[in-house]
Amino acid sequence: MGIRLLLILLTLWALYIIVRAYIRRSRKSTVNQHNKIATNMVQCKVCGTYLPEAEALQHQDDFFCSREHLTQQENEK
Repeated sequence: MGIRLLLILLTLWALYIIVRAYIRRSRKSTVNQHNKIATNMVQCKVCGTYLPEAEALQHQDDFFCSREHLTQQENEK
């Protein structure tokens, strides 16, 4: 009976260690994903909305949030 109890306790302890390591690993990967998402933000010349530079439309040195704002700016020139 004593050996069975000891084996059960060791098994539960091992599961606890494995689950704890998994949780720590998943938290670290979430933090890393947030760091990778950070990027340069640019402002639309027409409406002033900030958006990631990768999603913005660029014409010369100006950035735009949509094709409509880009064409609107070109028509005003």
